Amino acid sequence: MQSPILLPARMNLVEDALTDLEIAVLEFPFAEIVADFRNSMEEVLSSNRKKKVWIPYRQLNNGLLACASTLTHGFEYLDTGDYRALAVGTVENPLRVPTPEQIHELVMIWAQEWAKQFDGKGKTDQVNSVCDRFLENIAIIPTNWNWQPITPKTLIQNINAEKGLGYQAKLLRS
Repeated sequence: MQSPILLPARMNLVEDALTDLEIAVLEFPFAEIVADFRNSMEEVLSSNRKKKVWIPYRQLNNGLLACASTLTHGFEYLDTGDYRALAVGTVENPLRVPTPEQIHELVMIWAQEWAKQFDGKGKTDQVNSVCDRFLENIAIIPTNWNWQPITPKTLIQNINAEKGLGYQAKLLRS
């Protein structure tokens, strides 16, 4: 029996294959407010030891993905310290994204549910103060918060390459 032979694979990308894609990104403008809440809650909850508070981005992103058919991923972390959502539309499934106001409604529900997790923990007045401040800050919709169109080329250039999580695709001609 002959062992399988591994042959190197080559491929060329058709340059116009991505031209019909409609791509848009939306920055998450609440990252600093969320981080401040987490840090404040860690301080309030810890007595002598450091209490770690995790940010439940997965729940927010799952909600976003369930509500928007063209959303490819929710607010994912980028190495720039930003979080941004990505939506991709095709000819068969055109880009339809929720408005920032609609997303803000979901963010508010997510923030309220997250804050509820701290009921009955730590000193009630301190926990309530931190939660109230968080919810007041996150209730403000930023001005000029809109989906930004990007090109496919922008999307595939050097995506987290230094961590091995992405790649830089080069379009080749035959």
